[in-house]
Amino acid sequence: MRLNKYILIIYSICLIACQTNTSKQDSSSTGYLKHQTAVLDSDTKNTLKLAYTGNMGVCLEYDDKTVIIDGLHEYYDKPYVYPPESMVNQLIKGEFKNFSKIEFCLFTHLHGDHFSGRYAKRYLESSDEAYVIGSSQLMKDVVTLRTKLDSMSSRFFPVPYNKKAHSFNATGIKIEAIQCDHTNPQRHNKTQNIAYLVNLGGYNILHVGDTDWSLTREPAKTLDIKNKTLDIAILPYWLLLDDSDSSQVNDILAPKHIIATHIPPDFSKRNQNELQERFPNITLLMDLGEVHYFSK
Repeated sequence: MRLNKYILIIYSICLIACQTNTSKQDSSSTGYLKHQTAVLDSDTKNTLKLAYTGNMGVCLEYDDKTVIIDGLHEYYDKPYVYPPESMVNQLIKGEFKNFSKIEFCLFTHLHGDHFSGRYAKRYLESSDEAYVIGSSQLMKDVVTLRTKLDSMSSRFFPVPYNKKAHSFNATGIKIEAIQCDHTNPQRHNKTQNIAYLVNLGGYNILHVGDTDWSLTREPAKTLDIKNKTLDIAILPYWLLLDDSDSSQVNDILAPKHIIATHIPPDFSKRNQNELQERFPNITLLMDLGEVHYFSK
């Protein structure tokens, strides 16, 4: 009897293990990206890397091609996570661990939890091959040094706010930028918010800045997101809080993986669990400097 009991226990353990492996295989067959929070340095060559730089800031890299979006910003208010100056300097100099020098610095809009004119200027001064993309509203805060006006302004690409897609291509990086109005337009109707579709090494990554679903639908259609196979959608957390948001995500974007951002420091564990249950393909960015790796 005791032997039979042990055999039954061993059989149950094996059955659970098989079910677990099957579950993992089923998950990968849905088209999700493979996601890891840690890999050997030797395994990073053909993976997409993403580092969290506070609030909605991300630094993206494939091989030695690097783009940062909303990643150079300063203290704005208590609900917003921001990078210390030492981290900003590492990013600008290409000294952030496992990341190379940034080719493009993108800003969605001028609010202080997304953009710092001081840091943008420092980035432009760091190299003659440093480029900034953003709305024309940022220009006066970025290019103010008389002695470097011509040089710096030629490397600042303003995105026309006209609901059309605008492309920027350089060094193997393709960027499409488009008007995507700021959330709460009654209050922020003068704020120009830009959404970016970045292609790095064949990965399509969308960053929408501060917006709502109703304001995202038209830009996503203009960018033809559904027909381009979106690998990663970087979204503010409030677009993911309701049960109905899962259908909005799939209907408008259908990404393989979701990155939730703009998460306040006091975001409850309950809300974290709800998001993870609602979206099995989600990563919540909450720890400054955390790095994630993605592969197809």
